[in-house]
Amino acid sequence: MSDNSRVRVSIVGVVVVVLFSTLLARLWFLQSGPEDSLKVQAVVDSTRVIQTQSPRGEVLDRNGKVLVKDAASWAVTVDRTLPKPTAARVLGQLAEQLGVPEPELESQYTSLRQSPLEPAVVALGVSQPDRLAILQDPEDYPGVHVVELTVRSYPQGDLAAQVLGYVGEINASQLAQKKKFGYQPGDEIGEAGAEAAFESVLRGKPRRETIEVGPDGQQVGGPVSVEPGSAGDNVYLTIDANVQRAAETSLADGILSARHLQDTNVAAQGYATLKAPAGAVVVLDAENGTVAALASYPTYPLNWWVGGMSTAHYALLNSPASNDPLLDRATQGLYAPGSTFKLVTALAMAQDGIQGVGDYFDDQGQVDLEGTTVKNAQGERFGEVNLQQALTVSSDAYFATVGDTFWHVWKAGDTTRGLGIQTEARELGFDAATGIELGDNAGRVPDPAWKSAFANANYNSALERRENGTWLPSDNFFMAIGQGDLVATPLQLANAYAAFDNDGTLWQPRIEDKVVNAAGKLVETVKSNMIRQLTFDPTVRAVIQAGFDGAVSQSSPPGTAYQAFQGFPLAQYPVSGKTGTAQVKNKGDTSLFVAMFSADGTPYVAVVVVEQAGFGAQTAAPIARRIIEAMNHLPAPAVVAIDTGHD
Repeated sequence: MSDNSRVRVSIVGVVVVVLFSTLLARLWFLQSGPEDSLKVQAVVDSTRVIQTQSPRGEVLDRNGKVLVKDAASWAVTVDRTLPKPTAARVLGQLAEQLGVPEPELESQYTSLRQSPLEPAVVALGVSQPDRLAILQDPEDYPGVHVVELTVRSYPQGDLAAQVLGYVGEINASQLAQKKKFGYQPGDEIGEAGAEAAFESVLRGKPRRETIEVGPDGQQVGGPVSVEPGSAGDNVYLTIDANVQRAAETSLADGILSARHLQDTNVAAQGYATLKAPAGAVVVLDAENGTVAALASYPTYPLNWWVGGMSTAHYALLNSPASNDPLLDRATQGLYAPGSTFKLVTALAMAQDGIQGVGDYFDDQGQVDLEGTTVKNAQGERFGEVNLQQALTVSSDAYFATVGDTFWHVWKAGDTTRGLGIQTEARELGFDAATGIELGDNAGRVPDPAWKSAFANANYNSALERRENGTWLPSDNFFMAIGQGDLVATPLQLANAYAAFDNDGTLWQPRIEDKVVNAAGKLVETVKSNMIRQLTFDPTVRAVIQAGFDGAVSQSSPPGTAYQAFQGFPLAQYPVSGKTGTAQVKNKGDTSLFVAMFSADGTPYVAVVVVEQAGFGAQTAAPIARRIIEAMNHLPAPAVVAIDTGHD
């Protein structure tokens, strides 16, 4: 053998030795090094965690009346993987068997509000005969299942729909935020109202089972470990179901009655009735800010959400003709408060020394201010009026003049006093969310800074920005009578009057009363939070209160709500209040009334707002009267709107 051949053989030998050495080392490492980690990985690969939602907590009123609870319901589901012809045939057969219109089942089957990965729930509350008929002929119902589901049920019907809200399947964005709290695809979550506000309390702790599975993915043996989970806690609301029902019934009756009255704003164009499409009621405990009732009209059937909203129902709720029933107008609706805002103007007038409460103003039915004429309702003349009388008869001429004086003080350079109405409004809680658990709108109190910012954001040229961003006298005097760019929610309005009624405490409104666990043990008692303490001059407050008393009880000249409370036993059940009529561009006037009264020894404030329903005394005041009668256990006949021309 040559030297070169020997070298080649030596090199090959070395390579072979190295390869075998590497292989032996790797085998040794696999047998001894990662043994523990491989065992762990094997366990991970062979186990699964099954999570099951526990019962959701109940929602009850302040007296323990159940408003929402979990209940078992037999359901029919249909696989979404069925071929279209088969699905159509099956749905037709189910419609005939269940006595349900086929389009309704089709709407449920195709609903985007149900998970596309699960069989679609097409019917709930299925009777035993129908269940048996389906189960006995499975060949006629391919892909159809009869299952028992746990769903939300409503023992009080559709009472307080916007307050209670609804649950739905968690969506992708919610899951991304909630996954760390144990949520999984397919879980239910509160989507609106109390169901959403108290989700963390109502949701139970899920049951979690760790199981072993074989190569085919099937369970092997019993659970490896079990976390039993627990039912959600029960939430008691401050809502009183009886007051809530009185508020909702009165609001609906009043709206229907108003639609038979002539709309005097269009009288010159021929006979037309008030539209009155929607409205809201707030009943607030003036002592602590707890909510006794929040009513919003129109409303919606709560059971439409159970088992997944159908496409047809969802379209109905979102159609323009429905007037947005999903909107809680009590907390989210924004309205010009009209003459109910004169409380704020009156307090600011006295606080900033603009005019004395006893000073008289000659009201001739209208007043010319900076080239603009402001008229009283129907141009009614009241003659010499001071603050008390101006509130009782709701003199726009009086309060617009006060607003104009404020503007001149501001223009002269005294911005603190000149913006006194805005300051007083914000002190009373306007221009900011109240903090109620349901969430609410902040509203708007306009001022020079707001107007300038609005113009800069909405106009392009410097000239347009200057012309539309300048704070004008009309901005101030229209705001003084609750008009212009001023908007507030019914809840804000109620809270402001509650602060006046209780002599200065502005509470954070709340609807949560207490939390009790499934075993009946008290978990938490919720206390009211004070936002701020205001100070009212006793003399000024007494004058304003007398004006509100007169609005309801004064016969000559009649207070604006005098006719609405004719025959009411005011001597035994005193009521004071303020009407409001707010003009809305291209729409009918908004009817408003704020009432201060007591029921069972508790002072309350009730606010009624009805869109396009005429004067405050026409529609809103009669609705408030009926609510007050119901809360004081007096006969409460159906609401009849009044054909009157009073603010």
